[in-house]
Amino acid sequence: MNKVRFITILFILLGIFSCKRKTQILKDKPPVTVDVIIAEKVNFPSSIEVNGVSLSEEMIELHPEISGRLTYLNLPDGATVKEGAILAKINDADLQAQLEQQKVQLDLANKTENRLKELLVVNGVNQSDYDAALSQVNTINSNIKVLNAQIDKTVVRAHFNGKLGLRMVSPGAYVTPQTLLGTLHRFNYS
Repeated sequence: MNKVRFITILFILLGIFSCKRKTQILKDKPPVTVDVIIAEKVNFPSSIEVNGVSLSEEMIELHPEISGRLTYLNLPDGATVKEGAILAKINDADLQAQLEQQKVQLDLANKTENRLKELLVVNGVNQSDYDAALSQVNTINSNIKVLNAQIDKTVVRAHFNGKLGLRMVSPGAYVTPQTLLGTLHRFNYS
């Protein structure tokens, strides 16, 4: 028990002497200098200019679906376009001529089919002649649909609202489906 008292008294005395020593060391040091800045209200710009690259939400390369000579090209670098805007057109004069030819043939086939239909009612013609005329009308209508689809392929349209990239061809150039006309980028600014 005496040893415990002795150790306790020893720790107390060491603590007292060490505290007195620290206060002496602190009294010998000079006071610390402090810089003070008073906060004030200032205007801060809400936009910051930085270098970098902006990537679009979507980007497509514009290629024609068929080969031919460009008769119309509306691809100004960096212009904003709306969905469905015509960007380029390939010469379709031969397809338009074929379409007109089919329309004339359709008109004649319709007249023939109508005449044979009237004659069929009064048994003035057999059923096979009327069926052949009706088949001719249907064939010509199908040919017209094919030609309209081919004519649609001569037009390059914007697939969505966006911004055009660099134009890679000039009006009058001969293009193929592998020819890159330019690019169209969709940006989400919200």
